[in-house]
Amino acid sequence: MDETELPCPFCNANRTRPVVRADGGWSACCAGCGARGPIAVDARAALSRWKQLTRDGALLRTVIDESPDLILLKDGDGRFLLGNAALARLYGTTPEQLVGKDGADLNPDAGQAGFDLESVHALTRSDSTQIVEESATHAETGELRHFHSLRKPLRGPAGEPCVLVIAHDITELKRAHRATEERERSYAYAMEAAGEGIWDWDIEAGTLTHNRRWCELLGHAPDTLVHPISAFADRLHPDDRGEVLARLDEALAGAGSYEHEYRLRRPDGRVVWVLDRGRVVERAPDGRPLHMAGTITDISARKHNNFVLSLATDALANANAKLEHKVAERTADLARANEELARLARRDALTGLPNRLAVEERLRAESLRRSARRGTACAVLMIDIDFFKPINDTHGHATGDEVLAQVARLLAATVRESDFVARYGGEEFLVLLPETTLAGARTVAEKLRDVVEASPHPVAGRMTVSIGLAMAEQLTGDLAAVMAQADAALYEAKRTGRNRVVVATPSSTD
Repeated sequence: MDETELPCPFCNANRTRPVVRADGGWSACCAGCGARGPIAVDARAALSRWKQLTRDGALLRTVIDESPDLILLKDGDGRFLLGNAALARLYGTTPEQLVGKDGADLNPDAGQAGFDLESVHALTRSDSTQIVEESATHAETGELRHFHSLRKPLRGPAGEPCVLVIAHDITELKRAHRATEERERSYAYAMEAAGEGIWDWDIEAGTLTHNRRWCELLGHAPDTLVHPISAFADRLHPDDRGEVLARLDEALAGAGSYEHEYRLRRPDGRVVWVLDRGRVVERAPDGRPLHMAGTITDISARKHNNFVLSLATDALANANAKLEHKVAERTADLARANEELARLARRDALTGLPNRLAVEERLRAESLRRSARRGTACAVLMIDIDFFKPINDTHGHATGDEVLAQVARLLAATVRESDFVARYGGEEFLVLLPETTLAGARTVAEKLRDVVEASPHPVAGRMTVSIGLAMAEQLTGDLAAVMAQADAALYEAKRTGRNRVVVATPSSTD
């Protein structure tokens, strides 16, 4: 047993040997990265488990290294326990050389390294997941790269704090956004500075009168402010002429308003894209249009920008599609490992009840879908503590927290074991009653209301709740509709006096 050497499943660069401990159990420890293998009383079992872990670890390592995202694990002092190939390329090193180093060893930017260390300390103290935007300098190019990062606190085998980070590079996306914003600002400035051309069409005389800006846009001399309508028609791009004249005829014969984008040819041969808006401003007693006025705006720059943006958007969409395809191919094997590494907190710290995330998962994965399969009804109760803000304002937030905790205990103690009670947010709770009729659900809701009212807080005094009730009959997966019904019913209960139960009706969500 002790003569068998195996590759480390984590760094794969060292060889390790299972050893027997003083207590007779067997374990393995890599001298290179510090990874520890399984423990077993039986040596043969320990070796078998270690081999399995080696195979699984090698697969996991391959998937992690192939990921385009940065994946890393740090201890509570900010030192790398693991880093993938993408992270190593950013810092100009190898995954093996990352182990044991901290941000200051690899990042010349003290501000970035300091932010990273503060984030690690904050995460290990709060035990809550963070989603942040951060930056890092590429070691070889000196380029500042931007990342959208998920930071998740974890516990090691001995309970030691560590942090998992998965960072997606959004540098190119930010560049595209900045470029678009710059183009839009430039276009807005040009439009403001240039102004718009103004025209007036004397329909009976067949003449167009313009301002100087109109002449500038169309390349006419600034003193030629009056033109025959035929001269305007001659300036229309051949591919647009029929549509423009048809639109004008429709405006004259109909509502009298007109708006169209088209191309005009200047005397110098240039083609100008314009936005033309007009309206009939004078009619004869018999209804015939006499005058039409409007504005003309040069939108050539916008058309060009839209074309360029369309190309960039298509290229970005194609790149994202390829990236998503690659990620999807590699995530299948990584999913099971990620479930253990990225387990999110689903328990409300104050009340001890499941939180909103747990609510959504329970609704989706268990209760409502199960009800649909069995053909039975499921009830959803939305519960809100009445006049909770005055409690905080009068007695302080500590008392408010006690009230929340007391109400949580009362709700949990009143329902069945098969029912589900959660803190949905603020002073709002959710109760899920699977396989329950409307009559049964209403009875439970009234019982919950009575229990709360009959249990005053020693400081805050009498407490009441308002309850909205919605039923999911033969549910097919529209969770949002059921929640909306319950929420609307709760609003109605609050509106009509509080301390009551209101059953949702189809009209309550309209």
